[in-house]
Amino acid sequence: MSTSLLVASAFTLHSIFRIDGTDDAFMLSVVGAACSLVLITLLCTSKRFNRQSSFLLIVALAVTGVLFIRYSEHPNGIEFGVILLYSLPLLARLFYSFKVSLLFAFANTATLAMDLHVSEHLPFESGANALFSDLYAQLMVFTLLNFALPLAASRLIKTLQRSIHRLKELTNSVSHHSDLYEEIFEHTGTPTLLCDKRGVIIKLNQKALDLFPGVNPETIEGSKINDWISSISDSSNRFFWQSNVSECVLKSNTRNSLEVHRSSLTTHGHYVLHLQDVTHLRALTEKLENTQQTNSQLVHYDALTQLPNQQKFCNQVNHRIHNVSDYYTGAMFIIRISQFKLLNKQYGRDQANRVILNFSRTLQSRLSDKTISGRLRGVKFACFMPVGQTYLIQRNLRTLIKSVLPEQIRIGEDILNIDYQIGVAYYQNEGETAEELLERCEMALEYSTSAERIAFFDKQLETKLIQEHKLGLALGEAVKNKKIQLWLQPQVVSSGDIRSFEALSRWQLEDGTFISPIVFIKLAEELGLLPKLAENLLKQLVAVLEEWHAESIKTPIAFNLAGQELMNDVFFALLMSMTSERPWLSEMLELEITETSPVMTHPLIHKRLRALSQYGYSIAIDDFGTGQASLGQLIDIPASILKIDRRFVAPLPNDNRHLDIVKSTIQLARSLNMSVIAEGIETREQANLLIGLGCDTLQGYYFGKPSPISDWTKNNHEKAKQLRMVY
Repeated sequence: MSTSLLVASAFTLHSIFRIDGTDDAFMLSVVGAACSLVLITLLCTSKRFNRQSSFLLIVALAVTGVLFIRYSEHPNGIEFGVILLYSLPLLARLFYSFKVSLLFAFANTATLAMDLHVSEHLPFESGANALFSDLYAQLMVFTLLNFALPLAASRLIKTLQRSIHRLKELTNSVSHHSDLYEEIFEHTGTPTLLCDKRGVIIKLNQKALDLFPGVNPETIEGSKINDWISSISDSSNRFFWQSNVSECVLKSNTRNSLEVHRSSLTTHGHYVLHLQDVTHLRALTEKLENTQQTNSQLVHYDALTQLPNQQKFCNQVNHRIHNVSDYYTGAMFIIRISQFKLLNKQYGRDQANRVILNFSRTLQSRLSDKTISGRLRGVKFACFMPVGQTYLIQRNLRTLIKSVLPEQIRIGEDILNIDYQIGVAYYQNEGETAEELLERCEMALEYSTSAERIAFFDKQLETKLIQEHKLGLALGEAVKNKKIQLWLQPQVVSSGDIRSFEALSRWQLEDGTFISPIVFIKLAEELGLLPKLAENLLKQLVAVLEEWHAESIKTPIAFNLAGQELMNDVFFALLMSMTSERPWLSEMLELEITETSPVMTHPLIHKRLRALSQYGYSIAIDDFGTGQASLGQLIDIPASILKIDRRFVAPLPNDNRHLDIVKSTIQLARSLNMSVIAEGIETREQANLLIGLGCDTLQGYYFGKPSPISDWTKNNHEKAKQLRMVY
């Protein structure tokens, strides 16, 4: 617009100075002046009304060009008008779109025709119009101004638009990453600073700001880190924060100790610094230093509680027992704080350390001066005290130990109840060492329970632990090599016909002796072998059921589950896949749930049992009345069968109390539409009594002892077929 104003003004001035008295010259001067005034007006209003001004500029140039061509008789005026009209496509492309530019370009063909027509009637002159007097030159100028320049401008604008779009995408990406990095920076979990090489703080997160209470982030950002933190490990170094680790204090509160860790140097030459509050640890360290302990002593003492560690504790105990009279007796015990992991998770590591520290201080204050105590590791403490004949009685020693243990520990404003597990071993001057006594305490500790938290070591316990260890190794090999086999025990109806079987696991050693299922099932559960054992037995049982299904032997077999198997995803997936591959399996396989297992109250067990019930499995509650929340299990477990444990059946028919319990159990099952199986029947009197009480199914030695599964499958399942089990 400014250029057009300059051109129009120059043309107007030129026309005024050359006015020769003709109407044409006067008209050109008037048009040029009018055009200049319009352009001045548009130039003044273009900033506020950009779109309107651009439109009026094009209109003004078009009108001016037409007027010059229409009314001018001078070649310069005509060519000036042509140039104005030829400039319209380029302006239209700049202000509007390529289509509008093409519209003006094709409209200018009329201008070209008019120019050619006028040129034929004008005399040839040298000068400004000499260039346009030639047809080829006119066509070239027409093409250049109407098509070439608008196309070039369009290409340039398109390129700029693509660049702008790409720049916007990059800007959005950079903004997104910036927000992401800022969020990560804010939630690093530790007080974090970002500073440049000179130590000027660029940014800090909220945790770092919390170290400077009452200070705004604007006050800290832009200042130097030396204004807020000073180094104590290298006070002469002004650039201490460039070190990997530096010990510092806050200038506003020199009692607050910090460790400054330089995490990394960014690509922009900035440092990421992590601040760790070590005030508590510094206080403990200073306390240790104030006791003037040597480095060798520090090796033998726990840094947190200052109690002797295991090596120092054993040395002190050995020194004591080697320098006493021949009749010296004592007791060593290990204390383990129960459920400390939950406490650690709930309150954090620092608060958990405070619990350990408070416990050790309280314990030390309650023990006599003659007692040697130490911290073994984690939440285990050891004590060795001399005891007289009175405390050689376990009851008296148990009372003494309970009296010195703090039942509650304070954390801030919270008071926590503390539970313990304790393993005790006596020293009776028989040449034992502290190390041996600790091992015996560890053995006893393994046998402490929630009901009996204090366990005492004896020789039988040591022998039992050794035997259990050997038996555990043998059990692992037996499970691996599939040495544990299935036996079947019949379950009969009142007529004596076999209704079903219960699958029982049997483990026979190489010497021919059998290990009780009660022993090796519990051991397998403790060693985590139960899911693999159950998987082996289930595959063995399903193989037999497949043969029976092919022979139309429709007698189901009950399979025992202790709960740990159902918690195992692999075993449950195996059972479900077998069910999907064999739709008949749910009719041939019953599931007996051992109700004594603690995990049977877990919600996942209930969920999976409901899924199995929906697949058609009959579920029986085994050992009812002996385990975990029996009545609650009747609600949570979708069971259809209730098994009365043998301990309630054995005293029958002479024990009226047990008789009432059995009657009530059968009535309860009837009210819940559940069938009843009674275990452990060994006499005809017991059988007749239970039949009379309405018991559906009977099981026990009176009807048949467990026998290997091969007894029922040999000779093409002859024995199974003879027992009228083919339908």
